[in-house]
Amino acid sequence: TAGHADVDSATPFAPKTHVRVASITKTFVAAAILQLVTERRVDLDAPVDTYLPGVIRGDGIDGTTITVRQLLRHQSGLPEYFDDDTQPPTSPVSPRELLSWALAKPVLYPPTPVPVYTNTNYIVAGLILEAVTGRPAAEEITRRIITPLGLTGTYFPDPGDTWVRAPMAHGYEVADGGREDVTAGEPSGEYMAGSLISTGEDITAFITALMDGHVVAPAELAQMMDTVDWPLHGPGFGYGLGLTSIELGCDVTAWGHGGDLAGYHSIMAVVPGRPAVSATFTQASPDVTSIADDPRFAVLTAVYCPV
Repeated sequence: TAGHADVDSATPFAPKTHVRVASITKTFVAAAILQLVTERRVDLDAPVDTYLPGVIRGDGIDGTTITVRQLLRHQSGLPEYFDDDTQPPTSPVSPRELLSWALAKPVLYPPTPVPVYTNTNYIVAGLILEAVTGRPAAEEITRRIITPLGLTGTYFPDPGDTWVRAPMAHGYEVADGGREDVTAGEPSGEYMAGSLISTGEDITAFITALMDGHVVAPAELAQMMDTVDWPLHGPGFGYGLGLTSIELGCDVTAWGHGGDLAGYHSIMAVVPGRPAVSATFTQASPDVTSIADDPRFAVLTAVYCPV
């Protein structure tokens, strides 16, 4: 670890520092769904309507034509529930309300082999998890994954809990030479697309356990690792079921997931047989998601492809 968790107080960033890990949440959600596949309670190739009958309907949108696999691999064509014209909620919202924002828009495209990443897919995945288990998705993931792995720094904040537990890293947006603290945020606006809070220590332990076969069964891990090319994200990227493959410049492939939320830009990754890596940048400029300039991938290259 390096840097400051709080710029003003110069508090050092540590392995147990809590951060918002944003879309890394998706890997936890996918893993829980894959556990249900092992239990024969979910079929990856069943229509979404099997689990949420009549719910996924809209302009060109039909839950009878979208499979669970397509949701988890961002191949559904569902529109993004957030866009540049949507203000993040400042008070609790329900997952169904988030979904309604997406369903008010036309379909992006019919289900397709090419992943087009939208957070709506994992709003729906969370609702499937709840429909099948009869429990809140956060509770089910905690019961199935977080607690068994001993991830004591990892939790889903309750709706309305807008802060981050101590010890925590503040998130900052940097633009036009200024710095704004954007740590506070209403977590229900992200739901199963990105509300998880964790630590570097915990997400490193999680991706290690996942890839070592301690979270999902071998057959289901193979399904998670069954990627398709993800050209819209950049060359060398593939997307599986809540899991990304990243071809590094030294002929090795890392597996993991990234996460972006205001003030927090994270990654967890592992090359099989080697130690896992996690990193969170909390003072990144808005262009951090430019792949060529993204410091997260520079970290992976430095670790796994040393000169």
